[in-house]
Amino acid sequence: MRLITKIKDLVMGILDKQNDKQRKVKEQQIRSNLTNLNQNELKYLLQLISKSDFKGADLQTIFSITAKLQNQLKKSE
Repeated sequence: MRLITKIKDLVMGILDKQNDKQRKVKEQQIRSNLTNLNQNELKYLLQLISKSDFKGADLQTIFSITAKLQNQLKKSE
């Protein structure tokens, strides 16, 4: 009986580790989807910026943001 219990505990431990790894991968994918912009979102933001009117101190910030969005779009293509 003890041998069966030990084998069962060992197998269950291995399965728990595999399930934990799979869960962590899924969580990372979900986090990535929530924090990274896809191509369509990047294009939309760039188009929105191009149609907007910015003045004064905002120009440097908008220029910097636009450059970052364009770089992300190039990387995603």
